[in-house]
Amino acid sequence: MGLEYLSSLVRRTWQEKGREAVDGSADDTELAYLARLAKNPSVRLIGEIGFNGGFSSYNFLAANPHTHVYSFDLCEYNHVIPAKQHIDETFPGRHTLILGNSIQTVPKFLREHPQLRFDLIFIDGGHDYEIAMADLINMRALATTNTILVTDDLTPWLPWGEGPTRAWQEILRDGLVIQEELIKDGVVVTTIEPPGERCWVVGRYT
Repeated sequence: MGLEYLSSLVRRTWQEKGREAVDGSADDTELAYLARLAKNPSVRLIGEIGFNGGFSSYNFLAANPHTHVYSFDLCEYNHVIPAKQHIDETFPGRHTLILGNSIQTVPKFLREHPQLRFDLIFIDGGHDYEIAMADLINMRALATTNTILVTDDLTPWLPWGEGPTRAWQEILRDGLVIQEELIKDGVVVTTIEPPGERCWVVGRYT
């Protein structure tokens, strides 16, 4: 049981609510891309904002047996805890889930682990501009200039992409990050423009 189990778990919890499953997790193309990043021999500690159904966490852990993943999640869905339990059963001792609003939990985590720095950061959390900006800024303190940074949902033509796109463009303009690659629906592009269902960016903090 792996990603297929997590997918069925997510669908089941939504069906229990009498609703059609609506999943904001990374799709197969993005998961494959993230796996390639995680396989880098220099990647040991991964921090992600947004756990949801555990797809990206599972993917990171499966891609590289030497990684430990720290996930920050609001825990607003019923499938979060069962997904966490499944990951712990599959990858014992290699995953840490920090529950709560990332605006508060990330700075708290930094205070409790002042020496820890992530090798790979994946931001796929709140989509409001203020939250997306706070996540980008707060995670910078847990990174080095060698940390790989991936930010999801740079699709301003879709409602959930406006905030993350604005936040990324502003910290890029202010010189806080360097953009290395922009991918839309699995294809490298040069500009953020429609159409497209999923767009993510790869860069590094300065």
